Amino acid sequence: MSNKNLLSGRDKELQELAEQYEAAMAENKPFYQDADELADLADWYGTKKRYDKAFEIAEYGLKLHPDSTELMIEYAYLHLDNGKKAKAREIIENLPDTYSPEAKVVRAHLLLSEGKLDDAEQLLDTIEDKADLANVVDVSYMYLDMGYPDKALAWLDPVKEEYSDEEAYIAVVADCLYGKGMTEEAIPLYNRLIDMNPYSAPYWFGLARCHFEEMNFNQAIDACDYALVGDDEFADAYVMKGHCFYQLGNEDAALEYYQKAEELHGLAPEFIYTYIGLCKVSKGEWKEGYENLEKAILENETDEIASPILPSLYANAGLCLSKMGKKRKAHQYCKKAHKLSPEEPESLLIEGRIYIEEGDYDKGIKQWAKALNCSPTADTWNEIGMHSMEIGYLDYAKIAFERVCELEPDFDGINEKLTVLYMTLHDKENFIKYNQKCPRPFDLKELEKMQMLMESEDREDLAAYMQNIIKALQ
Repeated sequence: MSNKNLLSGRDKELQELAEQYEAAMAENKPFYQDADELADLADWYGTKKRYDKAFEIAEYGLKLHPDSTELMIEYAYLHLDNGKKAKAREIIENLPDTYSPEAKVVRAHLLLSEGKLDDAEQLLDTIEDKADLANVVDVSYMYLDMGYPDKALAWLDPVKEEYSDEEAYIAVVADCLYGKGMTEEAIPLYNRLIDMNPYSAPYWFGLARCHFEEMNFNQAIDACDYALVGDDEFADAYVMKGHCFYQLGNEDAALEYYQKAEELHGLAPEFIYTYIGLCKVSKGEWKEGYENLEKAILENETDEIASPILPSLYANAGLCLSKMGKKRKAHQYCKKAHKLSPEEPESLLIEGRIYIEEGDYDKGIKQWAKALNCSPTADTWNEIGMHSMEIGYLDYAKIAFERVCELEPDFDGINEKLTVLYMTLHDKENFIKYNQKCPRPFDLKELEKMQMLMESEDREDLAAYMQNIIKALQ
């Protein structure tokens, strides 16, 4: 369990209440608490994404207190959080008290989930005490959760002078600023909150999110570690650490933290399958990549509405199948991906690569041309360059990467890629040209490392070879 002795106030009380509840259930003993205590406990489990326990305690509480508005509201929120709008609507329509601010906020949440912004605003406008801190915080978080940080700030700004030193007010303002992408403004507020409550996992996590957005990945990892001191079951901190290590190029560490998050119900299994599958694809481990991607596909195909990631899963599984010699099924998967998302270039890029590897250059280039018609951007040209590198199509890699430079001279890593490419091609003039443009030009020792890698690497997978060189230089 969490390091509860480090916690303060309500956090510690709810931790202890959860332990008492679980002990009572394990021993088949009755567990009686007031309705508001049980509602808070259900919310506590929900914030930890332990929805099975959250639903269990809410339903247990409603058996004890069947007319409790607080418990019914929490029960409705749990259904909303899990995409069960019909059940949430049924609960909300049967609330004993429909006029309380809390009842109006949950009804507004449902309206926003249905796209009825005007109706939600009209309902919230009927809340009598709009300056009450609890009401302000509830409405602000409702707007924030639904993706309307500006609407949240419209409730927060009028009471700024009155509540500027209140912890709950500072917390929601910090979260709103983060939601608006104003990380520089949010960071001092999170630091202020941490001074007030040094072992609050959510405050440290808020700081970690800001550092991540500013690409300060090591600082984000440090903040996550402090969050986990306060709550070693805070799943979001493990997810964030996984994202940070992935950005830093440490895929093994990323996977370790993603798996820990999955154990704590912070990530769906299909995310893990997707992540492992794509990592295996990037390493050229086609069989293992396909096995994991196929598991992710099966998980995502069960949804009534097609998952937005499904086209990418099909396309990358198609690449694996092609490498495994299953050409027909590979093309079928690429076609499935394109049918689901015809405006996205990924399936066209991958099928173009497959055609070229099959020796049908005309079809391959045509697919890449279609991809560029969908998205004539530096990102698309960069993907063409990477695919060209991987299949040894170096002349086209030059064209693609040079085009990236024309479109976006500051494109992340492009000068390094061209430097390594031209060194691989023994083109001294262009090597010097792009090496000088690198933020940190390669020196003699680094070139010796590159030479060693050139001699030791399997040259069949040129993209992996290039990536290994760049990692060795970092």
